[in-house]
Formats: sequence, C-alpha cells, structure tokens
Amino acid sequence: MKNKVLLRAAFLLLVSCNNGSVSVFDRVERICNRDGGKLWGVNLYSPVLGVDSLRHIVSNVADAPETFPPDMPVANSTTELDGRRWTMVIWPLSGDERHQNELLIHEMFHYRQPELGFEFSNPNNSHLSNRDARTLLKLEWNALKAAAGCRGERKTEALADALAFRALRRQLYPDYAVEECSLEILEGLAEYTGRRLASPSDKEYIRGLSSLDYLYSSDNLTRSFAYLSGPLYGLVLDQSGRHWQKEMKVDSDLGAAVKEIYGIELPDNLEEACEAARMKYGFEAVDAVEEEFERQLEERNAQLARLFAPENVISLDCPSLSIQFPPNGMIQMDDGSMIIYGGEAYWDWGYVEGRPLKVTADWKHVELPRLDTLSVRGDTTVTSGWTMVRKK
Repeated sequence: MKNKVLLRAAFLLLVSCNNGSVSVFDRVERICNRDGGKLWGVNLYSPVLGVDSLRHIVSNVADAPETFPPDMPVANSTTELDGRRWTMVIWPLSGDERHQNELLIHEMFHYRQPELGFEFSNPNNSHLSNRDARTLLKLEWNALKAAAGCRGERKTEALADALAFRALRRQLYPDYAVEECSLEILEGLAEYTGRRLASPSDKEYIRGLSSLDYLYSSDNLTRSFAYLSGPLYGLVLDQSGRHWQKEMKVDSDLGAAVKEIYGIELPDNLEEACEAARMKYGFEAVDAVEEEFERQLEERNAQLARLFAPENVISLDCPSLSIQFPPNGMIQMDDGSMIIYGGEAYWDWGYVEGRPLKVTADWKHVELPRLDTLSVRGDTTVTSGWTMVRKK
C-alpha cells in the first residue's frame, strides 16, 4: 500500500510539472495571488481537477478523487463531484507556459462567475452565420485592434468606427444584441481575464492575441466570436485607466462601456458611416473570405438538411441533458437547436459521442442521423459517425 501511494505521488509530480521544475498549479497560484483580487475583487484561484484520457485525476487539492466517473462529461469547464465544485481541465495541458496559464485562469474565472454575479447562459447567435453580420464583426475586430495600438484622436476615431460597425450589425439583427452581449460576458470576460493575468505587459497581451487569428477564417463564429471580442474590448477598456470591471453586470454591454468611458457619439446614418470607414480596416480581404464562406455554407446547410430530415433521424428522450463540445464544434440553428461536431451528450440513461449530433431547442432531445451501423455489442452501438452507450 505504501509503495502504491508513493508511486501515485510520483506520477502526480511528473504529470503536473512543466519543464521539469515548477507545477502549472504553482505558477497560476502565484499569478492569482499577485493579482490578489485587484482585477475582479476576488482571488480567482480555485480547486482544479485535471482529467486525462484514462480519467485519472491530477489536482491542486490533496484529498481530490483519484478518478473521474465514466458517465460524466470531461471538458474545460466547471463541474461538481463528491459534493464539491471544481474547475475541470483536460489533462495534460497543451501549449507553452503562457497558454497553460491563460487556460487555467480562464476556467477559474468561470468557477468564480456566480459569485461575481455573471450567471451562466446559453445564448443563440445564429445570425453570425450570415455574411453581412460576420463582415461587420470582423471589421469591428480590426478597428478595435487599430484603436489598441494608438492614442489620442486616432484612438477615438478607431473606437468610433468599431462601435459603428457593431451598432449597424445590431440594427440589422436587433433580436441578437442581448445574445451577443451575453456571450461576451460569459466567454469574452473569461478569455480576457486569462490573457490579462497571464501577460506581463500590454505588448505581450497584444502579441498573444495573434493566436486567435484563426477566427477570421472560421466557419462557425456563433459560439467562438467572443473569444476575440472580449479580449479586445477588455484591452481598450484597460487603456482608459478606469477600473471598469467593478461596473460589469450580467447584462452589461462592453461596447456601451467603451462608448461611455471614451465619450464617443455614433453617427446618425450608420450605414453611410460604415461604408466610408470599411476600407481602413481590410474590407476587401474580409469580403473575399466571406464570399467563399457563403458558398460553403450553402453546401453545409444542404448536407445538414439531408442528414437531419425527419425520416432520417433517431430521436432520443434525454432527461437531465448535458453536452460538451469545442468552441468551433457547434452550429447554432435559427430554430434554437444546435448541431454538434466532435462533441458528447450525456443524460440519465446514456451518452453519445461523435459527429454530427443535434440537440433540440428545448434541451430535452438528441437527434442522431441514421448512419451505417458498424457494430452492436451489449449496450454500445457504433455507427460510421457516432457511438451511443446505454447505462445499465
């Protein structure tokens, strides 16, 4: 028994260390202690479960469970286990030290969100599948980047352009303004916080944002756009010198905060103003990408319509449904349903993983396309696209 304990302790030491020396938990704890609650009013450091592919657990808590239950989803998120709340991350962490620090602090912010008053939500931003909405979003990003790199009148002008692009998008899609803000508060502030605390300077912070450039060519911005919008708005708000974080609420609008702090007035004719400003922010390159995306979107929607035609789906009644998916692995549909690629869904009597899956808008049913069945063994059904396991 003594040898078993020593072996496990050695295993934990090995897998939780980076570059053979300092544990990522120690690094992040030092970062959070150095902040000391200055950013959000609380120390963000929290209990962590790192869960590997065999569901072994690495933790910063001495009496943490050794393994993670097989019928619970594993994701970078917040979870409850053994009567306690935890920050959960997929182990081992990938990337360099700064990326690992950013990820852990991002997830620790999610752990603290309820006490900060930022309740979780499931916003639907399906309008970001439309060409004009995506174009205006990317122009907004480019204007914010320009603003972050200058001062004085030039900064104010770029911020005014960013807010004009934002306002025109919301004028075109008024039903989604609240949804955009909700995701920016939920994920945008978490991403901002991870990057803010993990970056020693604005220069490093701005350089690190290049890791999010993949979003410009992403075919799915409905759940991922806030990962760049949040850090960009957080940066220009920081540059104002105002402690804006203490003013944030669950229904706050980051754009409105910039407008108020910098004293920006929007033009009366948004469409005309955006037309005049767009060439300053790479419109031609953005438009070329969006033209190709629109073509691919038509093909994708036609394929999804065939896959999930009523006569071609297996509909499962799924009480207590929970799902996990990568940020780019979900497509929000106009009817509120979600198509998930490379994700997993868990419910009372089983779970399914694969691509694609459909979760209905009421979160009570999972729909699976009828695909070629490869094998059925006991409670496990394997098809060419998904695998379903029924609990005994």
